[in-house]
Amino acid sequence: MLLKCKAIVIKTIDYSENSVVLKCFTDTHGVQSYMVNGVRSKKGAIKPSHLLPLSLLELEAYHQQQKNLQRIKELKCVPQLHSLHFDMVKSAVGIFMAEVINKVLREENQPDPPLFSFMYHTIQLLDLEGEKVNNFPLFFLLQLTRYLGFHPKGIYNELNNGFDFREGIFEPYEARNPYQITPALSEKLSILLQSNSLDYKTVSMNYSDRTALLEHAIDYYREHMIGFSDLKSHKILAEVLA
Repeated sequence: MLLKCKAIVIKTIDYSENSVVLKCFTDTHGVQSYMVNGVRSKKGAIKPSHLLPLSLLELEAYHQQQKNLQRIKELKCVPQLHSLHFDMVKSAVGIFMAEVINKVLREENQPDPPLFSFMYHTIQLLDLEGEKVNNFPLFFLLQLTRYLGFHPKGIYNELNNGFDFREGIFEPYEARNPYQITPALSEKLSILLQSNSLDYKTVSMNYSDRTALLEHAIDYYREHMIGFSDLKSHKILAEVLA
């Protein structure tokens, strides 16, 4: 069946000298894999630059439910991204986001319109951001939990001043609890959780705080998602955001 859909590029996998397998998250069919031939050929209509992580696409493709690999008839980079793949910091953030998306989206043929819409618009937000994006990875991870079913509960206050990333809740701080974040970091985490796309960047954090919170956020995902491990890009991201 020939269908049109919107898609977010997650990653590409080399298949042969001129062919790749393109893994996408689509609005109509969830996670899908497509065979793309001639991608490195001079005459090929689809270029490697079209398939960079987090590229936003409009696809016209043949979808067959019983097949693992689908076939693309036409591909367009719409809407075009202007800075995400050319700005060193944004590119590092994008690679991190793509790795996270790849780990949280496992099942094919499972559409999730609210999750797709969130990711689609968050990518555009990153692309259009004109100020520093140092807090963006944390903002993305925390907002994403709303769609994955384990958004943190409660808010920081004088009594509930420690966030437990195993239980996912703000509670009285206990220094001996290995799953709790310190009160200072718990407060910043609470502020970020209540932030929106306009004010997340105003949350004041130094490099040490930001790096520690990113590690805690990843630990939180590991606790609540089976198989969320071996994340690699956050180490490089931490260096870029230094």
